[in-house]
Amino acid sequence: MKKWFRLGLGITLFTGLAPWHVPDGRVVHAAAATEASVVDIFGREVNGYGIELVDWQGYLANPYVKLTLKPPASAAYPVTITLNAQGSSRLMMDMPSTLSATGATKTITFNNASEQKNFLLEIAPDRIGNAGSIENYALSIRTQENNGTTRTQAVPIRVLDQDDNLTTGFPLKFDYRFDTVNHIFDDPAIKTAAETAIKDWFYFLEVKPFDTVPAGDETSIVPNDNFNGNTTVSNNEPFNGEWIFLRGLNGPYSTGWSSNNGKYHKINGQTAPGNLHRSLGTALDFYDDATVFTSIHDDDWYKTDLSQVTDVYGLIMHEFGHGIAYNDAWPGMVNYVAAGGTNDAEVIAYQGYAVPLDGSYHIPGDQPYWDRISGQSGGWSSLFPVRRWMLSKLSLLVAENAGWKLNKNLSPFVKPAITTTSLKGASAGQSYNQKLTATGGVPFYDWTIASGALPPGLALNRFTGAISGTVAAAAQSSYTFTVRLRDYDEASAPVTKSFTINTSNNAAANIAVEAVASTSYVSPWESLSGLNDQYVPASSNDRGHPVYGNWNNPGTTQWVQYDFNRTVNLTGTSVYWFDDNEGIDLPESYTVQYWSNGGWVNVANPTGLGVLGNQFNETAFTPVTTTKIRLNVKAKPGFSSGIEQWKVYGY
Repeated sequence: MKKWFRLGLGITLFTGLAPWHVPDGRVVHAAAATEASVVDIFGREVNGYGIELVDWQGYLANPYVKLTLKPPASAAYPVTITLNAQGSSRLMMDMPSTLSATGATKTITFNNASEQKNFLLEIAPDRIGNAGSIENYALSIRTQENNGTTRTQAVPIRVLDQDDNLTTGFPLKFDYRFDTVNHIFDDPAIKTAAETAIKDWFYFLEVKPFDTVPAGDETSIVPNDNFNGNTTVSNNEPFNGEWIFLRGLNGPYSTGWSSNNGKYHKINGQTAPGNLHRSLGTALDFYDDATVFTSIHDDDWYKTDLSQVTDVYGLIMHEFGHGIAYNDAWPGMVNYVAAGGTNDAEVIAYQGYAVPLDGSYHIPGDQPYWDRISGQSGGWSSLFPVRRWMLSKLSLLVAENAGWKLNKNLSPFVKPAITTTSLKGASAGQSYNQKLTATGGVPFYDWTIASGALPPGLALNRFTGAISGTVAAAAQSSYTFTVRLRDYDEASAPVTKSFTINTSNNAAANIAVEAVASTSYVSPWESLSGLNDQYVPASSNDRGHPVYGNWNNPGTTQWVQYDFNRTVNLTGTSVYWFDDNEGIDLPESYTVQYWSNGGWVNVANPTGLGVLGNQFNETAFTPVTTTKIRLNVKAKPGFSSGIEQWKVYGY
């Protein structure tokens, strides 16, 4: 095949997710003695819970998950276990393995029950689905014992699709005027594959349109057939992005280039950082006996074996990579090559060591330079069966040396972080369920308690991050603990965050009925008496009981208040808003305050504060001891606000 396969711009994608289709309280049973067991890098058996992969934003190689296969404790050895990742041609396992239209297959032999062997599982990206959607597949485990006994198990596989299915918004002008040698790009399928590959490069770049380049001002060259000299070309109309020349040739090979004419893109009259060239080009050449593969359909991915076909998408992706970054027209890349990659701290931090480029500006195809997380390379070898050349996190990080800036807000570049800010209080004898949330990294997360302790009766689900259970009699009023989050990137540092759960020995109930209601203003035809009459509204316009409203005070903040004739402990509120579809509408926002030391104080750590119609809007907060509680309700501009029912939880 062609020289273009030498480029080692690796592919990176993260696999692993957090709990989606599995209930937080699910009990995951250990494998039986006659069953094989699959264990993750955190020592968790995943047979019952499942395996979680991720399809990052953008079309690039996804990360793999490493798993350990343990054979049955009770079996007639030797045993042969066949793993079959079922449901998508995009599923693949490390070699030796095979691919098919329905998934990957891998066979492992064990001589005794004490043997354990690792395998890798990942999924190629796709261009369909919605961001946040889940793809459900299965890992079939077929065990055949030496005495002929067979057993088949199934482990769920869930793939989180983080892709937004968007393309680059950067203006690209594709110029086929000089495709006059063999008219390769007259084929609509070839043209689509080529433009898709180029757009996929720009998807990852954080770049805005440049100042307009006048017609005829951007000069470049395209190689003649068989590289017999060059033809000078230029733009035939104004443009403010990248002008991209494409040409088909009969030989000797495909290539890519930058204009390198001394004219650089400008933004607001200033040369863009990195001296970004104003035009790029790619020449496409097929062998005479080439089987040309043009599909960009995700389910055809498994057919792109580079020893069998010439994949247009991958060929253009590689050769355009030479034009956009991997060549000596970019001073930053020249410096990178001269330093052997030792001048790029970000690449070193990601890969674990410097990644050099060879004399022809390729990432070496040797295993140390395969993308660390996806295990893939642009060359002939990788941890997985060779398929089309795709971008990787490593190849993108190296490409930044040309002067481009990557969009680090895309999921492949987001570091793991715990996003939960606080946890609601708990009461003895009451069920509790709160889920910790996280983002970034390779999201097959592992949640553990690093220090401190949960209230007795509560437990943390390592897979889902859910804290649940029934709170036992507490010996103290609060519990502070530190949670540790690990993502599935073995090189990631754990993330920690401390939380406090306030507890009480009394079950909280709606005690609003005990209180006396007051307000800053109530309309003459409305009433405060309906606030705590324990009526259950059918809708936000239910007039079956007295309702509170403060028309005509549009856009103002009005308060309602409960006074208790005793000191109470409060843990939350619940509000059912009134909306008459006329002058009273759902509020814009509200705050909760309690009386403390002669003044009103905002409750701490409120979670909820909803303003939805036709339902109770629950809000929990750090428990308070008080005799009064107040809602400060801000109305929408042009409208007043109202309440059907206001519950207060405490004891």
